[in-house]
Amino acid sequence: MNKVRVLLIDDDEDDYVITRDVFSRITMADKYELTWADTFEKGINAVLKHQYDIYLVDYRLGKYTGVDLVNEAVLSGVKEPIIILTGKGDYKIDEEAMNVGAADYLVKDKIDPDTLDRSLRYALKQSDALKALKESENKFKIIFDKAKDPILISDYTGKIHDINKAGLEFFGYHIKEMMLLNDRALFFTQDDRENFIQELETKGAVSDFECQMVSSKGEVYFCSLSSFLQIDPSNMVEIYHTIIHNLTHRKHQETKFIHESKFSISEHIAKGFAEEIRNPLSTINLVLYDLSTDEALAYNESLQQNLEIIKGNVDEINQLTKNFIASTENKPISAQKVNINQLIEEALAEVSDLVIGHRINLEKHLLPTEVYLSLDKKQVKKAIVNLLKNAVEGMQSYPKVLSVSAINDSGYYSIFIEDNGVGVKPATEHQIFEPFFTTKKDAEGLGLTEAERTILAHKGSITFKPQEVGSLFVISLPIN
Repeated sequence: MNKVRVLLIDDDEDDYVITRDVFSRITMADKYELTWADTFEKGINAVLKHQYDIYLVDYRLGKYTGVDLVNEAVLSGVKEPIIILTGKGDYKIDEEAMNVGAADYLVKDKIDPDTLDRSLRYALKQSDALKALKESENKFKIIFDKAKDPILISDYTGKIHDINKAGLEFFGYHIKEMMLLNDRALFFTQDDRENFIQELETKGAVSDFECQMVSSKGEVYFCSLSSFLQIDPSNMVEIYHTIIHNLTHRKHQETKFIHESKFSISEHIAKGFAEEIRNPLSTINLVLYDLSTDEALAYNESLQQNLEIIKGNVDEINQLTKNFIASTENKPISAQKVNINQLIEEALAEVSDLVIGHRINLEKHLLPTEVYLSLDKKQVKKAIVNLLKNAVEGMQSYPKVLSVSAINDSGYYSIFIEDNGVGVKPATEHQIFEPFFTTKKDAEGLGLTEAERTILAHKGSITFKPQEVGSLFVISLPIN
């Protein structure tokens, strides 16, 4: 069995002799090996070099005190336990010693073999436990710092206790800025934050809680949160450990796949529908031609007027069929580098007469910096114009407000077009991008379908978000 190396740091030789005698009377005294240092300087030198397993330090050491030695040792990262010895019981000295990091406090004239042995064993076990805890903390810290996913440590009030490097990069904050924030600033909507906290407080843990989070630059991310609740023993408060998974790319891919599948089906139906309707339309046109050129009927004005009405409706059906097919076809993209802010301004200029004519209050909040995207200018502008017209036509009562804004959204340039019109009924929300669906009089119901087709062809997405009043459409186009 290895002996426990003990160093007594005491400038009084008589105290050393007395302490050595106490050691000799400890049961199994041979497990300890006692050494003596008679000055503060010798003692602190041995402590800083980690030469012994445990230290007994007299409170009085010339112009220094044992507390001075403990304080210097702790500041230098010394992990071996230090026990303070004093000539008389003093609660203030006891409290001072324990506050700076001493393992124990013993009064010399009350030390007996059992008391000394017990104090040494306790201090060594406590030191081993602290070392194991520190190693565990260091391992956690390494995992915490090196994790690729953001990890946030916060509490119920929203106070942020810590965040790893990946989290700082994800949200775009410096650590000092982050520690001054409330975690509410990281959630895109406060409803998400409240629902997350409620579920966590109720269950103690949350897995795959989906929400939107926002960076320092206003970038919005689709995220999945996995979190568990723990009591911090030092502060006795509940702490949330939250791992943040960025699902933005996956969400865009899922949306893209759903819409591409839908368009593939629509295109197939459109072509089949066109083939089925063209034959009877051709037959009707032939009959109309025969009737309109029949000499016996040439002077029947009433009949000729009715024939013109039928022909006009046939032409309208034929044009509607062509528009339907066009809205489901993949159009070739002629991509070029385009200033997206300028493009939005041009689209607004195209509907300016409508905005002015309907006495609409236009609110515009575009990004102050110029952003250039690779896109087909003509097609994308038409898609934005379609959405703007849709917003204008959806407003019926005053005051009418049209809001157009933009953000840099996790690698996507997102355009928000919002109105305070009649909105869309929840039961029909899923139909708004479908061909021929419309809630407006004398509208084909193909504008939104074509707009969606165009944005998806540019590897972007277009989404509808119902509001308490009116509607919000979001166009997201990839920046790179």
